[in-house]
Amino acid sequence: MRRISALAAVCLLLPCAVLAQTSPAPRTRAAAKQKPKAAAKPPAADAAQPATSAKTGESGTAAAPEDRSTSAAAGPAAAAPQASTSSEGASQKPPSASQIDPEEFRRQVMEEVRRELQKTKDEVKQQTAWIEQDSAARVQDSEAVESLRQRVNLFQPHGYLRLRGEFFNNLDLGRGADQTGHTLFPGPFIGTGGNHSQSDANMRFRFEPTFEVSEDLSIYAQMDLLDNVLLGSNPKSDPFLDPFTPLHVLESTRLADVVKLKRVWGRVNTQLGELLFGRMGYHWGLGILHNDGNCLDCDYGDTYDRIAFAPREIKGHTFTFMFDLLSKGAGTTGEFGELGRSVDLDTLDDGYRLGLSVTRLDSPEVVKRKLDAGQWVVNYGLLLDYRTQGWDTVVTTNVDNVSTLAQFTSLRADVVKRDAKFYQPDFFVSLKKRKWRLDLEVASSIGNVGNRASREVDIATNPQLTQPLSFLQFGGALQTDLALLPADALLVGIEAGAASGDKGAYGFGARPWRSGTGDLQQTPPGLPAYRAAGPGDIDGNHLDFNTGGKPHDRVNNFVFNRAFNVDMILFRNIVTAVTSAWYVKPSLRYRPTGRKTGGGDDTGFEILASAMYARAFYAENTPGLAKGLGVELDLGITYDTSDRFHSGFAYGLLLPFDGLRNTTPPAGLSGSPSIAHAMKFILAIPF
Repeated sequence: MRRISALAAVCLLLPCAVLAQTSPAPRTRAAAKQKPKAAAKPPAADAAQPATSAKTGESGTAAAPEDRSTSAAAGPAAAAPQASTSSEGASQKPPSASQIDPEEFRRQVMEEVRRELQKTKDEVKQQTAWIEQDSAARVQDSEAVESLRQRVNLFQPHGYLRLRGEFFNNLDLGRGADQTGHTLFPGPFIGTGGNHSQSDANMRFRFEPTFEVSEDLSIYAQMDLLDNVLLGSNPKSDPFLDPFTPLHVLESTRLADVVKLKRVWGRVNTQLGELLFGRMGYHWGLGILHNDGNCLDCDYGDTYDRIAFAPREIKGHTFTFMFDLLSKGAGTTGEFGELGRSVDLDTLDDGYRLGLSVTRLDSPEVVKRKLDAGQWVVNYGLLLDYRTQGWDTVVTTNVDNVSTLAQFTSLRADVVKRDAKFYQPDFFVSLKKRKWRLDLEVASSIGNVGNRASREVDIATNPQLTQPLSFLQFGGALQTDLALLPADALLVGIEAGAASGDKGAYGFGARPWRSGTGDLQQTPPGLPAYRAAGPGDIDGNHLDFNTGGKPHDRVNNFVFNRAFNVDMILFRNIVTAVTSAWYVKPSLRYRPTGRKTGGGDDTGFEILASAMYARAFYAENTPGLAKGLGVELDLGITYDTSDRFHSGFAYGLLLPFDGLRNTTPPAGLSGSPSIAHAMKFILAIPF
């Protein structure tokens, strides 16, 4: 710094010195034109202001001489004595500025400046070299740290903790039970004081760790602790009043639920492609057919035992081959577990799924780049599923730990040749441009079952049990929205969906296991009587083989995946899934702080509002034998923080139509449905 300061001083004074040495004549001529009194100054006065010699700078280097206008103004009268004195005492006095050669002085100054510049340059060069070495070392250190982090960070925890509460009022719509004794929604049952309300809260800790064994090897898992456990349930009951009567209001201890290990699978990245194997979730498109249920408010999710392989991309397209084991049937571990594992007893009763998907999906970075450039983002995928099962076993049969010949023989009497084949094509497309988005999925399920018999041994005595079944089902969903206002603060959206119905059948078809009030069906000996759904039933089986020679031997109602939620009341809690109906739902979403897509931060409050209209395809599929189902209005607010805490509250109101009325109401009820209300809150910490 001292050298730099000296250099600056020299550079500032250098022009003055050069000017003083190279321009004496103009100054002398200017002085000659001054008044005579200036020239008449005595020598003593002139000696008091002699021409100064070169000063010494801050670092000891020569500085430029001072301004000589005072001595030059003395004129010729003062110049002569100065010259005489200078010639006489040259050995004692330094030479005056007028006696210094300007070129020599300039050369000396410039040499000193050059030396200082060279010193400064050398210092800067050394400092630059040190900075470069330090930067390279920092880069190497960061790379080493990142490599170490990848090796050490074997365990990566993910998941969420969720607390969710619900309040329902009049979800049975006040219409009473149908002829089978079922209501649109279970409870309340005490029924004093005109109570029609229910409330509950549940929680879930979902843990999804990732084990990064190496860059190309990973192991994933999903487990739920206290999975949807009802808060206040599982009390440790002590007989407070007497040996037979507990008093739960004094309970302070809860029994622990077991951990549900739902999924474990591995990933291997090879030079040819990616290999997946294990028990894993699966999601496709919008999720109307395959949905992994990995949302904060989901209760369901598809899980498959799978081996899959995806080769390297071909022109931006990914091909994935999937093989799923859907069912293995009877098995054994030996009489006392001596085999050490479960062994499948027969391959003929196995159920399989073969899948091929072709997708073109852009990464989030590519999507953002295209949107910023005003380009279209076009993603799509085609899925082809084939499911098959040759033989099947009655659901009431105990197929575990069969080990003796007598048990084999008994088990053989409970199997049936099913010859089931299903084809499930599914297509989705996603279009985005700037502030507009459209997602569409269309799926179908087409198949045949060779015979509906429950057991092979019953076919000989009841040939009616061998009727074949057919399935022809279609479903689709569309979601689109447009971002408005700065930072995409407002989203105006429309959602629509449709699931095919089953003409000529009664009930929604979302609960086919329910026995209805229709025709009595032929069942194997020893099994309870079973009836198809009848007119006015809320739900039941659509198969009916006793209809006067025209059996209803098909199931054509498509059922959306139950993890695909579109509302709070109608489809989620009353019908339990979107089926035999269509709906349209406009919506608004407003986030004052904006969204990441528009430069916001996706934090803070968001207000949501929607109105859904739903209608059945066929009147006979509804309990009220009318197509109109109702209008549902939902309003909610959420709050998100930068560290990912999420909270929300929602209120829903259902205005039911005649499709939900009771055609055979109990005594004292009109059968007309009334308004239902629902409220929900959620607190979650994703990680």
